[in-house]
Amino acid sequence: KRNALNNGFLTVECPELVKNLKKQFGDEKLTIVSDKEITVNFVQSKIEYNGTAYSISPVGAAAQELIVVGGLENWVKKNL
Repeated sequence: KRNALNNGFLTVECPELVKNLKKQFGDEKLTIVSDKEITVNFVQSKIEYNGTAYSISPVGAAAQELIVVGGLENWVKKNL
């Protein structure tokens, strides 16, 4: 997770959603195809999928800044 942020990528952890997706689709395949839409609401810190809302941890200010500038290297360049 830290490496992703340092490279400017956002990670979202939602174990309950993963558990329900495995229940629905199984865990033999790495990729699933679904006609359902997933909505990520960062303001309310939730993911909505198939009529169910799942809580996620809010993205902190430091993580947001790293993502916006494109990673730690760009952040350092900007702040030197």
